[in-house]
Amino acid sequence: MNYRTSLFVPASSRVEEWADDPAPRRLVVGARIAWGLAAFGAVALVVLAVAMTVYRYRHDETGLNFAGPLYALLILVVVAAVGFSLYAMRSANETVRGNTAAWSRLVGLGTAAAVASLIVAWTLFSRGVATGGVVAVVWAVLVLAPLFVMSSAPVNAWFQTRSPWYSVGRWIRENLIAFAGLLVMAYLYIPNAVVAAMSFNDETQKRTVYQWYGFTTHNWTNVCQPQGMCHSVEISLLIGVIATVVATAIGTLAAFALGRHRFAGRTSSNVVIFLPMATPEIVMGSSLLAFFVALHIGGHLGRTTIVIAHVMFCLSYVITTVKARLAGMDTTLEQAAMDLYADERTTFMKVTLPLVFPGILAASLLAFSLSFDDYIITNLNAGTTTTFPMYVWGAAQRGLPMQVNVIGTFMFVVAIVLVAMGEFLGRRRSRGV
Repeated sequence: MNYRTSLFVPASSRVEEWADDPAPRRLVVGARIAWGLAAFGAVALVVLAVAMTVYRYRHDETGLNFAGPLYALLILVVVAAVGFSLYAMRSANETVRGNTAAWSRLVGLGTAAAVASLIVAWTLFSRGVATGGVVAVVWAVLVLAPLFVMSSAPVNAWFQTRSPWYSVGRWIRENLIAFAGLLVMAYLYIPNAVVAAMSFNDETQKRTVYQWYGFTTHNWTNVCQPQGMCHSVEISLLIGVIATVVATAIGTLAAFALGRHRFAGRTSSNVVIFLPMATPEIVMGSSLLAFFVALHIGGHLGRTTIVIAHVMFCLSYVITTVKARLAGMDTTLEQAAMDLYADERTTFMKVTLPLVFPGILAASLLAFSLSFDDYIITNLNAGTTTTFPMYVWGAAQRGLPMQVNVIGTFMFVVAIVLVAMGEFLGRRRSRGV
C-alpha cells in the first residue's frame, strides 16, 4: 500500500507501513528523540515522587513539610504525568511505523507538555526559584525540538495531512469529550479525596478542622471514641434502611402503574410526584411538622416521624428512576415470553423483573443516600432523636472530630464497591458468562 491508495482509508483508522516508501528520516529521528524524552521524563517523575515522599515525611519542629491534601494532589499530578509519558512513548513507536493517528497524538502530547512546562516555569520564576524555572524552560525547548523536526514538508506529504497543527486540532477534537469528562470527575471527587486524607489527620493539637497536623491511624482504630457518634450513625443507618425498603417497594409499584397503565388522573399524578423534588426542604420539613402537630403527635416526634418524612421525599426519586427504566425497556421480550406459553407471573419473574432490577437497585441506592444525608427535614421532625448529619452539625460548633471523616470515607468506599460490583455483574450477564 502506498500513500496514494491509502487516501481512501479513514484517517482515524489508517496505519500505513510502506515497503517501497519508507518513512522520512526526519520523522524517524524526531519520533526517536520524542521517545527518549518521554522515557527520561517518566523516570524523572518517578524520582520526583520518591523525593517528595521523603521530604514529606521528614519531621521538623512544627510537623510535616507537606500538608496531606496538598501532598496527595501533587502525587496525583505526578502519576498522571507518568501515564502521559508512557502513552507518548507508545505513540512515538507507532509513529515510526506510519500510524497517522499516533503521529497526531504525539504532536498533541508534546504541545501539551511544552505548555505545561512553560506554566511551571512562570510559576517558579514568580516565586523566586530561578534554577527550577530555567530547568522548566529548557525542558520545554527540548520537547518542542522533536516536534519541529517531525513537522517538515516531506513528513506532511508522507502523511498526506495539511499541517501538524491540523493534526493537533484533530487529536484535540477527537478527545475533547474525554478531557471534559476527566475534568468533571476530578472536580467531583476532590472533596472526597480531601475527606479521605483528613481521616488520617492527627487532631491532638487541633485548632482548625482543615489544617494538617500529622499522619495517624488512630482515627480508624478508634472510630467510636467521640461520644454519641456511633450511636447517631446506627440511627441513621436504621432509618435509611427502613425508609429505603418502604420507598422502593411503594415507588416501584407506583412506577409500574404510571408507566404501564392508563387511568383517570394519570397526568395529574405525574405532576404531584415531581412536587417533592421541586419543593425546598425547609418548606417540606415545616409542612410535615405542621401535619404531625395537627395529628396531635407533635410531642412524640422521633424515629417514626423521621421515617415517614424520608419515605415521602424518597418516593419521588424512586418512581422517577424506575419509570425511566421501564420507558427504555423492550416490551417485545415480554410478548415473546408469553407467546412461548409463559403465564403473567412467570413472565414477570423471569423477564420483566431482571430487566427492571438495575433501575430498582439504582433507585434504592439513591433513596438510601438521600435518607442518610438529609438534615433539614430530619431536624424539624426528629424531636430528641439525633441522626448522623445532626451530630455533625452539632459537633462542628465545638470542634469536629476527625472520626467524622472516617465515616464519610467508609461510606464513599462502600458506595464505590457496590457500584463497581453491579457494573461487573451487569457486564458478565451481558456477555452471557
